[in-house]
Amino acid sequence: MKDLHRGPPRQAGNRRINVQTRWITQKLDNFDEDNNATWKDRILINDNNFKKGSPIFIYLGGEWEVKPEDITSGHLVDLAKNYKGVVITTEHRFFGQSIPIRPLSAENLKYQSVNQALADVNNIIKVLKQEDKYKTSKVVISGCSYSATMAVLFKKLYPDVAVGSWASSAPLQAKVDFKDYMKVVGQAIKELAGDYCYDLIDNATAYYEDLFKNGKGDQAKQELNLCSNFNAEDERDQWQIFSTIANVFAGLAQYQKPENYDLAKYCSVLRSFSSDDSVALSKFVQWRLDYPACVNTRYQGTVDYYKWAMDNYDGSGLAWTYQTCSEFGWFQSSGSSKQPFGSTFPATLYTDQCHDVFGEDFTGEDIQGYIDATNNEFGGIHQNIGNLYMTHGGLDPWSKVGAGQAQGATIIPQASHCSDLGSISATDRPGLTAAKVKLEKLVRDWLK
Repeated sequence: MKDLHRGPPRQAGNRRINVQTRWITQKLDNFDEDNNATWKDRILINDNNFKKGSPIFIYLGGEWEVKPEDITSGHLVDLAKNYKGVVITTEHRFFGQSIPIRPLSAENLKYQSVNQALADVNNIIKVLKQEDKYKTSKVVISGCSYSATMAVLFKKLYPDVAVGSWASSAPLQAKVDFKDYMKVVGQAIKELAGDYCYDLIDNATAYYEDLFKNGKGDQAKQELNLCSNFNAEDERDQWQIFSTIANVFAGLAQYQKPENYDLAKYCSVLRSFSSDDSVALSKFVQWRLDYPACVNTRYQGTVDYYKWAMDNYDGSGLAWTYQTCSEFGWFQSSGSSKQPFGSTFPATLYTDQCHDVFGEDFTGEDIQGYIDATNNEFGGIHQNIGNLYMTHGGLDPWSKVGAGQAQGATIIPQASHCSDLGSISATDRPGLTAAKVKLEKLVRDWLK
C-alpha cells in the first residue's frame, strides 16, 4: 500500500531565493464548535518579488512534506513573478511537520479528510488577508495530483475566496477498484517504449505467476530474491510481490517525460540485464529497489509497518493510506486484462489492508460506502465551477478518474502526471507549451 504514495514531481529549486516558514494556528476539528483543540500548520512563503496588494499564488500541499523547492521554480513561480505576487505552499494536515494530534491511530485519523484540509486552507487565507500587505490581494489556487483534487474542490466550496484555480492531474472520481490505472501504465510502455518492452514484462510476469500456480513458489521466491519470511503458499504474499513489481514500472510511467524518451531508456536497461525475460525482470526490480539484500514484500509486513507507524511517525504515507480507505479508494489492481502485470493483485489486497490496519469499520462493504459518499458529496468528474482550469496528461494513469475533454479539461498528448508544473521550456512538446500558455491567458483574465 505504501507504493500507492508517490509524491509530486519536483522542479530543481533556486537556492538563491529565500523561503520563509510560518506556522498557522488551526482547529483540530473545523466543523465542531465545541472542540477547541488547536494545532500548528506549516506554510512556506516565497515573497522575493512581492509588492503590497499583488496576488497570492498558493500551491496546495498534498500527501507529502512541503519543501522550499516547491515554490522557488516552475510555471506557477514564473506567473507570480510576472504579477509581483507571493508564492505560498501549504502543508496538509497529518503530513510532513504538520501533525495535529498523536498517535496516528484510527481514532485520531478521523480528523484527516479533504473537507478538514480545505477548511485549513481557507483559514490560512483568512489569517494572511488580515495583514495589511495582503488585504487587497487576489488569490489563485493550484495543485498537483491529490492537491489538484483539492484545488477543484476549494473553488467549488469556497468560490469567492480565490479568483481562479489550476488543477494539474486531479483525480475526481473516487473508486475502489482502480483497474484502469495499470491499463494506462501498460499503454504508456507500449506507446513510448515499444511492443517488445510490453511483451517482455508480460512474459516474465506470466512465468512467475505460473511458478506459483504450479506449486513451484519456492523457485519463484529464489529467482525473485524474496526474503526468507516470504510465504510462497500465502495468496496475499503473492498479491504483494506482483503489486510491487507492477508499482516499480508504474512509478516510471507516472512521471515519464516523452521528450526525454524516459520509458524507452528504462526498457533498454531492462533488456540489458539478461536475454531471459524473467531474469531481466527480477534484476531490474532489484535495481530499482536499490539492490536490497533480499526483496522484503509481505502482506503482514505491510500491515505491521503501518501499525508501527501509528506510534512512530516516520513521514510515511499512513495518513494518505487512511484517506484512500475512508474517502477515495483508488486501489491500483490487476483487474484489467490489457496490462502486462498479470492478474495476481486484486483490489482486495488493499481493502484487506485497510481492515487489518484501521479496524472493524473498514470492511469491503464499509469502504465501498465511504467511496460512494465521496462521489455523492462532490460530484466526481462532473463539475460546474467557474474560473477552473483542469489539465491531464494523455498517458497519465490518473486521468482515468479525472475530467476529460467532455468535462472541459485540457489533455496534453503523451504527457504523464502533473507534467505541466515546470517553466515553459524549449524542450516542451507543442501540446505541453500550449497548455502552459493557456494558463497564462486565464490567469491574466482572473486577475483583471
